[in-house]
Amino acid sequence: MFAKFLAELKRRHVIRVAGIYTVAAWGAFQVTNTIFQTLDFPKWTSTLALAVAVLGLPVVLVVAWIFERRPTGEIAVTSDGPEGAPGPRLSRTDVLILSAMVLVAGLVGAQVGGLIGGGKAPLPGLGAPDRSVAVLPFVVFTSAKDAEYFADGLTEEVINSLAQAPDLKVAGRTSVFYFKGKNEDLREVGKKLGVAHVVEGSVRQEGDRLRVTAQLVSVKDGFHLWSNTYDRTMDDAFAIQTEIGEAVAGALKSKLDLKAAPAGQKHDPAAYQLEITSRAHLRRRGLEELKLARAGFEKLLAMQPENADAYAGYAQATITLAQNHLGMDFGEARRVSEAAMEKAIALDPNDSQVWLARATVSRVLAIRVGGPQYFQQLDEALAKAVKLNPRNSEALTLLAARQADLGDAALAEATARRAVAVDPLSRSALMALSKALMRTGKLQEAEQKYRSVTEIYSDFAEAKYALAMVLVEQGRLDKAEPWLREVTAAGEDPFVAFQAAWVYINLGLPDDAHKVTVAIKASPGKELGEAGEFAVRGDWAGMLAYGEAQAARSKEPFWPTVKFQAAYMLGRYDQALAALREVRPDLLSGDPGVSVLDLGMPVAVSHILRATGETGQADRLMDKILAATAPVAGQRTVNDWRMARTRVFAERGQVEASLAELEAAEKAGWRTPFTLDSVWLDQDPTMASVRGHPRFKAAMARVRQDLATQRAAVLAARK
Repeated sequence: MFAKFLAELKRRHVIRVAGIYTVAAWGAFQVTNTIFQTLDFPKWTSTLALAVAVLGLPVVLVVAWIFERRPTGEIAVTSDGPEGAPGPRLSRTDVLILSAMVLVAGLVGAQVGGLIGGGKAPLPGLGAPDRSVAVLPFVVFTSAKDAEYFADGLTEEVINSLAQAPDLKVAGRTSVFYFKGKNEDLREVGKKLGVAHVVEGSVRQEGDRLRVTAQLVSVKDGFHLWSNTYDRTMDDAFAIQTEIGEAVAGALKSKLDLKAAPAGQKHDPAAYQLEITSRAHLRRRGLEELKLARAGFEKLLAMQPENADAYAGYAQATITLAQNHLGMDFGEARRVSEAAMEKAIALDPNDSQVWLARATVSRVLAIRVGGPQYFQQLDEALAKAVKLNPRNSEALTLLAARQADLGDAALAEATARRAVAVDPLSRSALMALSKALMRTGKLQEAEQKYRSVTEIYSDFAEAKYALAMVLVEQGRLDKAEPWLREVTAAGEDPFVAFQAAWVYINLGLPDDAHKVTVAIKASPGKELGEAGEFAVRGDWAGMLAYGEAQAARSKEPFWPTVKFQAAYMLGRYDQALAALREVRPDLLSGDPGVSVLDLGMPVAVSHILRATGETGQADRLMDKILAATAPVAGQRTVNDWRMARTRVFAERGQVEASLAELEAAEKAGWRTPFTLDSVWLDQDPTMASVRGHPRFKAAMARVRQDLATQRAAVLAARK
């Protein structure tokens, strides 16, 4: 029966007529729908266009069934076929036409569901929850001073507002700012960020007048779910971001729980604009941006002395300027930032951003000054920041990095994946995940992650440096060298320059190391590079004199460290201990602080203590070093940790244990006999008990031979 019906459809040409109409109508609807979206027509206009296209099909089918075009050109009622004659059989073309119609019908059904059902149909290929949104950077249509930073800050404020909805997934700021200035298809944006909707907007500022437009768009079909234009004065800037957040949340059937700002604080238009532009400067972290951020927060504090966020931002800008760019005296930066943090915490101890700033300051102090108190502050601050805001990607990222340093690589990986889930294109989150992968022994995966970050952010020097360090950890210094050469070309990051010089020394390329250090522009990085030249030459007396001269002019904590290292290598232990008391007196206490971030000095101190008869304190210190670097199941023992153990066992005269650690490090990729303490391993005083052993000499010979091969590869690649 069904076969006879299909045959009749073919005889009456209904199949081909329906196919032609379906293709033509579907194409016309897509063009019309695109025009409607471009012109920002209401959503119901697209619904109407689709309805017309769908309802026209049965009309065409009825006409094709009833009428036919005769050979004479006359339109007449279709005649019946001969009685009992079999109808024509379906051709391959007819089958293809019918299949195509079924497919189009399915697409129509999906589109109807999206238009009528409020966008609740699943997102094809995305798997994003319906209550998910990304706020794309607002576009600037003005040349007013700081307009771009104001727009960036307004974007961040809207993100922060929406993040207060507990049932709403909001893409992190770093990820959305990846799309700034890019005209990328919204479907791709949704796919990369894992969201179902985006907020787009623009800012136009003329004097005190402000026009902000915003619209909520479904990434599935491009339809606008909400839009509005705000013509206000700058007095209402804070109200605008609040209204946008509430409107977007309402359209997504969610509700915000906004924390009210202290009376008279956020609602001061000049202060509000200054705060969000200063924070936008701070986020960029460049030298000039940090200077502008610090000046902006300082001005804001004069206007609003009770603004906790302003104190936190001021502290972050100050300590980051001193640490990342050596842009100011570190002693002054430390004093100012710590005082600002005390004030911020006193004003608002329940602000996640305040505790995140505290963590940032403590982390820098732990690295530059050392001592267990700063690590304790860091741990406490991170715990509070994450507790107050479990979806703060920046806090999760710092926590993951800290967990990796503490030796819990599995937990670090889990935390980093949480950060990436919140902010999938965050450079910092991806870097933290890569670091955790490296610590769990997944070096190849870590390398791949770092490479992907360099591809996404081609100008992100930190990722290129981190990739180089993964390659160094694997013993592939020749492969790391091009990345280090690229990131040190500008001479703007002293820390990276020192690491690059260290790699060049190990490759047997001292001239390249010299070029890298002399290119450093900022002080005290430039002077530290000169101090390092003495170490490379083995001129410890010259290094000591240079360090003493610099310490007389500056309170920078680097100089006591320089004096300590030189005096240690000269065997002037009284001088070494005097320098040590200036920066790390805790190493001489009953509970010495040891961190895997700085193992070189504690190992050297243990040697000095044994040499001066303080064996009890030396043993306490060495026990701490061995405990901090002990192998952990499911985690890779970093080469530097193995080398610290090599030195400690050698210092204790445990030759077999020392050689076992050395050979294990060599097998794992250790190729840096010139240590980070700027001394060749076989010249280090701690290695006296093993340096003459045949196994030690053989291991050093193998490493140096491999480095010679790698040096030849580097030089050949340059040609």
